Parts: sequence; structure tokens; C-alpha cells
Amino acid sequence: MRVKVNLITINDVENFVNAVRDVPVDVRLKGKDENGSDWDISGKSLLASLIVSQKEQLYREHTAHEVDWGSIWCECEEDIYNKISGFVIV
Repeated sequence: MRVKVNLITINDVENFVNAVRDVPVDVRLKGKDENGSDWDISGKSLLASLIVSQKEQLYREHTAHEVDWGSIWCECEEDIYNKISGFVIV
């Protein structure tokens, strides 16, 4: 399954991680940075996912890349739509 997701706030990220934490297979968040380069992190990792949640900051001096906010996808071998439906962009 592959769906576009919206993770903006830290609460969004915490809720997303909590929703997928018990999924028995890998859950990946994928996207592109400002240069069009691909990135890929675990959707179960709160620390990694917090990087994605920094959209509300206007300037991020401590991160290497800006996220292209229209390009965040969740990928999983299982159908986890019901678990993440609140984050899915249709």
C-alpha cells in the first residue's frame, strides 16, 4: 500500500507513530527534499519522524534539508489504511 500523508505538527507525528507502532511489518515514510533528492525514514521511529514534523518552523538551522511537503508518502506491505486514515491526503 502507498498513500500520501500529511504530518505537520509534533502531535500528528506522535499519533502517526502510535498508530503504526504495532504493525508487524516495516512502515516507511518517503519523500523528496528541496533539491528533489529522495529520503526514506521509518514511520515507527519517533525521532526520525520528528524531522518531518518541522513544517511549522520558518527556519531550520539544525537540519540539513527542507522537506518538499507535497511529497510525503507512507509505504507498507500490509494494508494499514484504517490505522492511518486520519493522515491520508485524498
